[in-house]
Amino acid sequence: MKKIIAVVIVLIGFSYVSIAQNDPDHEKQTGYIYFLRATGFQGSASAFKVFIDEEFVCKLNNKMYSIHEVPVGNHTCSVQFGGKKSKKNAEKFEVTVEPGKNVYMRVVFESGVFKNNTYCEEITESSAKRSMNEMTQDTDCK
Repeated sequence: MKKIIAVVIVLIGFSYVSIAQNDPDHEKQTGYIYFLRATGFQGSASAFKVFIDEEFVCKLNNKMYSIHEVPVGNHTCSVQFGGKKSKKNAEKFEVTVEPGKNVYMRVVFESGVFKNNTYCEEITESSAKRSMNEMTQDTDCK
């Protein structure tokens, strides 16, 4: 009897997920954050780690971009050289995602004498689309 109840619960769960994904209102509850990286020669040898709300989402190489579906609302974005845990001293950038809308973030690398700096900055859709024409989408995001 317990096995039958467990199977019914699993089937209900799968059907709910399927309905939510095919629901036209699903798009109203989420938006997308795009991360674009075109750092040029400096810093191009190493992948940057990208985080949304301190959760690792992608390892982004040079001349690549990634797309991440997120719930509507405020989110904190950050980028860093190493590690899959968001560092406390990593520069954070707050964005607001609206239903069915896209937010475009450029990953910036600044080289200094004693310290390198990586951070995110929001850019316009038209700037992002121009940049993405020269990039490849990272669909793997390991």
